[in-house]
Amino acid sequence: MEVAGSKAQPALKSGRKLFFQLFGLFALLISLWALATPLMAFPDEPAHTIKAAAVVRGQITVQEGSSFGHGVHVKVPAYIANLDAQRCYKFRPDTSAGCAPPIPASDTYETIGVTTAGTYNPMYYWIVGLPSLWLSGAPALYTMRIVSSVLTAVFLAAGFTALSRFLRPQIPVVLASVSMTPMVLFLGSGINPNSLEVAATMAAFCGFIVLLDNAHRPQAIKPAVMTVVAASAILANTRQVSLVWLLCALIVGLSFYQRRSIITAFQNKYVLLAVAATVPGVLLGITWILLMLNAPASAGVAPIGIINPLPGVRADQGFVTMLDRFFGFFPQYVGVMGWLDSRLPDAVQMFWSFLIVVALLLPLAVRPWRRTAGYWIALALLLIVPAVLQAQVVATMGFIWQGRYNLPLFLVLLIAAGIAVRHLRISQTEPAKSVGRVVLLAGVFAHGLAFAYILRRYVVGIRELANWQIMITNPGWQPPLGWLALCVAYVALVAFAAHCLYGYVFPGCALLKWPSRTSSTKRWPVAVPAEPLPAKTAADSHSRS
Repeated sequence: MEVAGSKAQPALKSGRKLFFQLFGLFALLISLWALATPLMAFPDEPAHTIKAAAVVRGQITVQEGSSFGHGVHVKVPAYIANLDAQRCYKFRPDTSAGCAPPIPASDTYETIGVTTAGTYNPMYYWIVGLPSLWLSGAPALYTMRIVSSVLTAVFLAAGFTALSRFLRPQIPVVLASVSMTPMVLFLGSGINPNSLEVAATMAAFCGFIVLLDNAHRPQAIKPAVMTVVAASAILANTRQVSLVWLLCALIVGLSFYQRRSIITAFQNKYVLLAVAATVPGVLLGITWILLMLNAPASAGVAPIGIINPLPGVRADQGFVTMLDRFFGFFPQYVGVMGWLDSRLPDAVQMFWSFLIVVALLLPLAVRPWRRTAGYWIALALLLIVPAVLQAQVVATMGFIWQGRYNLPLFLVLLIAAGIAVRHLRISQTEPAKSVGRVVLLAGVFAHGLAFAYILRRYVVGIRELANWQIMITNPGWQPPLGWLALCVAYVALVAFAAHCLYGYVFPGCALLKWPSRTSSTKRWPVAVPAEPLPAKTAADSHSRS
């Protein structure tokens, strides 16, 4: 890398066109995960599905007499209330999803369902639950998943679009792409507000940092204003802890700028407009949280099997234990799918571990360190905030924290690393292009292997005798459209994304360039026989003698 000079950054497409292209790409990728993963194979998906079906039918608040034991009792269609039977392969990686019984589309009569998401904000659930009003059975559930996928794709695309308007966006965009691990795309495919929480945090952070960076360019920050307003309002009304992620994102963004620059930015009318428009949505989310503080007992408890109270453990002990587990969560950032029972292959974990280590070390090359303050604060928040949140409930609920809960801060950290080194420029030399090509092709392979491996886990199970060949000869389960078609479509989309990213990093260059006949002839010249020498004449012989 080199220090950025006068050479201009690659030309960017119009914001609207770029947003819709990114939205289409993310929506397709995440929807393929939604089809490739068996129904209810997503963490806590049955509880959130029941909650969505209840909210869209008007059961929004928790009433007295409806909360018993481990959740809230609601009235939903029978095929949704009885989804527990779909989890016969849960915590059994050697068992295919073929053990799950069919979901009867005719069981639409209302019955009692139990959800542990009773106190969650109803906004996400109302949107996702809409398909259950006119569809039933598996088609309704897959459609609900795709609606959730589209919501996640909207904010991932908005985050990247806002980040592209950064004054020096190249490296931040690259590290934002690194943060799109298989786990992030997988999370977006299930019925669970965790996925929307991750995407909205990323979008809010990217929009906010662009607002601060472009305060002197009013026309350039209009898309960022819309991103911050929408993402903040959605984030405040997703989960109770989501407001913590929003606050962390804003703190990291402010840490990159000096006080004078921050004051100048907040004198901009567009920045003030963004703040003013964000307040109502945040207040609405806070109101819901206060309302649920008075909800009936047992309305919002952890699912059975996760809660494990440790009454003898002090909060400070829980805090220190979480600090000790800091690096243990990183494999979950890359990919531990299903109910945390399907870890991605070591090759995939090693590839992303390499990229993450490089990204986290890059800011060490920047001087002065004041430019990297936001990065160090983001790293500290990822270390400390989850430990504080877990320590508060360790005595009553035990160690329930999972790596996917940290993903909002993880994405902020990687993007912050890119912003810290934004003054560097990626070299345009041939060796740099070759390295970029190798890394991106390896990324396509890693994404494809992750997708195929999780399909293998559900099609035949992961066991010594279940090799890749059995997926073809004797599959125990098949997703909609078939596992092979989904794999081909997924790899093609990832390859297209890698091609676009390579062209962005190295303008005018293609990820794969097939040599033409002319160029190959020049590079590998063919030996041509020499013309025969003329016959020696007697005069020549006489003169030589």
